[in-house]
Amino acid sequence: MNKIFNACIVLLVLLSACKNTLDDASNTLLVNPKQVYLKTGDSIQFTMTNATANTVIKLQPNIGDLKPGNWYVAPSSMLNDSTQIILAITDDTRQVNATITLIKSNVTDTLISFSKTILPLMVANCNFQFCHGNGSRAGKVELSTYDSVMKIVSVYQPTQSLLYTSLLKPDPLRRMPPAGPLHAYKINYIKKWIEQGSLDN
Repeated sequence: MNKIFNACIVLLVLLSACKNTLDDASNTLLVNPKQVYLKTGDSIQFTMTNATANTVIKLQPNIGDLKPGNWYVAPSSMLNDSTQIILAITDDTRQVNATITLIKSNVTDTLISFSKTILPLMVANCNFQFCHGNGSRAGKVELSTYDSVMKIVSVYQPTQSLLYTSLLKPDPLRRMPPAGPLHAYKINYIKKWIEQGSLDN
């Protein structure tokens, strides 16, 4: 009888330990991606799991910008060929880090053409029926020609340009395109094109 009792106690202890381990895992603060390589001028959105309103994000060293919606925007230029940045995320007593390896862009990386890069990007992601092309002007915005695109662009100022800022909104109901966010490198093409003067090239 004592052996059965002792076995039950051991089993209860093991089950309790397993539950605590599972609870700890389900409450672990996570970030994705944990490691990323970016060129100067690029941007990326990080996702966090089990974060609360007390979450604080810091850059170490403080290079680049953190934007709403957990976006990191790399500086447009830097002196070194590469550098490593830690995205330190703390939440009460928990902490998780992400590593950003920032690589200096070449001059050829920043040459963005409207006709070869921006317009095809608009055609593939925005110029659908009931959207911003093909006879449709949702929100009175059309994105099928250079002149129509320029109506929502402030030259040299991507953060003042609806073409760019609409891609970064944290609210998925307001962010463009509605089907899902553009990949960071596509958003970066638009940002760089605007920074370069929004040329009809």
